[in-house]
Amino acid sequence: MVIEMRHVAQELAMSEEDVAREALRALLRTKIHAFDAERRARCAKFGASSLTEMDALIRAGKVEEDAILDDFQNVDYLTNRIARLQKLLGEL
Repeated sequence: MVIEMRHVAQELAMSEEDVAREALRALLRTKIHAFDAERRARCAKFGASSLTEMDALIRAGKVEEDAILDDFQNVDYLTNRIARLQKLLGEL
């Protein structure tokens, strides 16, 4: 089912540009929330709340690098992805 933007804009008494901007904001917030939830879950596996704390665990020898590497890399990726999406959100 396809709903035309102009119909939504008319129904909401908004311009098509405002509808598009709000839709993009909602999409970005949803993605940021999902990525953040995954990031927090991966950190929580090791009792950490951030990439920095995960790194500190490795440096202190509290966690073997092999045991944390996949999650560490994923948290790094998610952290950067969130930052890029937050930047886009700020530009809207």
